[in-house]
Amino acid sequence: MIKPYLNFIKRQRGYTLVELLVAIIILISLGSIIANITTSLLRSSNKTNNIENIRRNGNYALSQMSKTIGYAKSFGGFSHDSSPNAYITSCPIPSAKRMYEYVKVVPFNSSEVVYNCVSPSTFTVNGTSVVDTNSVSMTQCQISCTQANASDVPIIGISFTLVPRSQTGLAETSNSIKFETSIVMRNYVK
Repeated sequence: MIKPYLNFIKRQRGYTLVELLVAIIILISLGSIIANITTSLLRSSNKTNNIENIRRNGNYALSQMSKTIGYAKSFGGFSHDSSPNAYITSCPIPSAKRMYEYVKVVPFNSSEVVYNCVSPSTFTVNGTSVVDTNSVSMTQCQISCTQANASDVPIIGISFTLVPRSQTGLAETSNSIKFETSIVMRNYVK
C-alpha cells in the first residue's frame, strides 16, 4: 500500500518545461500590460499638470495687466521701443489694429508701469516677469490698440502664447496655450 503512494509522489514532484514557459509568458504579458497602463497614466498626469501650470501663469498675467491698465490713473502710451520719446498716447485713426511691444500706464498706488513683450521668454513689467520663468516661456506676444474715432477710448488688446519651459519633445510637454484680452481704460483722459 505504501509503494503506490511513493510512486505517486515521485511523479508529482515538479513542473514540466512547457508549464514553466507558459507561466513565464503569462507573467511577462501581464507585466508589460501593467507597465503600459502605468506609463500612460503618468504621461496624462504630467500633461494635465503642465496645462494647469500654463493656465495659472497666463491667467495671473492677464489679471494683473487688466487690473493695472484698466484702473490706471493715467495712460502713458504705446511704443515699438523703450525710449521715453517713442510713446504715443492714442491709437492712430483710422485704426487697423496697430501692434506694439510696450504699453505704459501710471497706477494710483505706484509709479509708472511699463509692460514689455519684447523679451523672447516672458512678459515683463519694468524688467520683472509676470509669469514663472522657471516653468513657462512665451513664444508670441502682441499689444494692440483699436479706436473707432478720436473721441473713443482706445481698447488695448494683449495677446501672448505660453509653453512649458522644459521642451522634451514628448506629447505631454509640448502644449501651448494662447491668452488674449481686451482692456478699456476706465480713467482715460485725453
